[in-house]
Amino acid sequence: MRLENQTILITSNEPWGDLWYSKQNYAYELSKKNKVYFINPPTKWTPRNLLKNKAVEKSYNENLHYIEYENFLPIRGNFLNRLNNRWVSFLLKKYFRKKGIHDYILWAFDPLRLFDPSLLGAKLSIYHCVDFYYFKYLGEHELCKNSDLLFATSQRFLDEYTKYEAPKYIMPHGISSEEFELDKDKLTQTDLTVDNYALYIGVIDHRMDFDLLEKALQRFPDLPFVFVGPLRLPDRPAAKRIFIEKKYSNVHAIGPRHFKTLKYYVKRSLFCISFMDMEYHANTVHHHKTLVYLAQGKPVFGPVFSEYKNLGNIMYMNNTHEGLLDLIEQFLKNGETADLADLRINYARQYTFETLLMKANEIVETHS
Repeated sequence: MRLENQTILITSNEPWGDLWYSKQNYAYELSKKNKVYFINPPTKWTPRNLLKNKAVEKSYNENLHYIEYENFLPIRGNFLNRLNNRWVSFLLKKYFRKKGIHDYILWAFDPLRLFDPSLLGAKLSIYHCVDFYYFKYLGEHELCKNSDLLFATSQRFLDEYTKYEAPKYIMPHGISSEEFELDKDKLTQTDLTVDNYALYIGVIDHRMDFDLLEKALQRFPDLPFVFVGPLRLPDRPAAKRIFIEKKYSNVHAIGPRHFKTLKYYVKRSLFCISFMDMEYHANTVHHHKTLVYLAQGKPVFGPVFSEYKNLGNIMYMNNTHEGLLDLIEQFLKNGETADLADLRINYARQYTFETLLMKANEIVETHS
């Protein structure tokens, strides 16, 4: 079985929209050669779900559609979770049968829901781990147990799944070949009043090292710091000072933008930052936007992620605040050699979705 001319259901714990994570990117790339149905997570449960519930389909393009549904039951313990999973799986299976769709692959990114591929009637099932969920959820255990294949973005994740029998493969974060192409007109039309800035793209939440960020804002007061992404701030003093009290005039938080426009913000930047809090285990492995940064040849400053520990020739990494800020200061004073931009771009090109999906296709053909 080839990953061409297939119908693929993708489950995600993050809904379809302008914010794209691995799930949305895989859906988009798979839709170039397949029909893809992206199944959104349900919204908060209300009692009316018991009386009226249906699947609603909307379209992104001809081959990519997203499905909205609600849980029948509130998730209160494993019994209700399993019962709800059974009912929702039946609802979706019935919906696809009415559309004349009887033959599909389940590509699951969501560790919470739709965790029994057999109930959905999938002919092949893949659980794709793109983050570390600490095995807190019934769905993750069930998906690992019930899926035909296990993919993960790092060997560190796969090492946690040794007790499960399904064949396991590394499928790293990818990048679209479109991210290397720029429209010069769009490059000058971004809604920014600054250039040559430090850039962070992503959700600004508990995973960020706000103490490090505040030190950078203080040490480089004349350097603009641009943040593209939604604010979901934790209750931390530094986060409050930076983004609520707006104590620092060099902070420009512009909110989220559609994923396909992010490359223009990257291109106009001086360098990019991945100031992640390494106290969170999942943060220590990799940062999803790294390939987006490198695809434009930009320097990236951050801690030593385990997946990038051998990339000291193209990335600036240090696990101490002062050490990392010193690297930024040296870069601002001395610049860097001209060949580094091309080295970064060439590194990112190794992880295009064309390459990753070719590998995935070989795996699927082997196991189907």
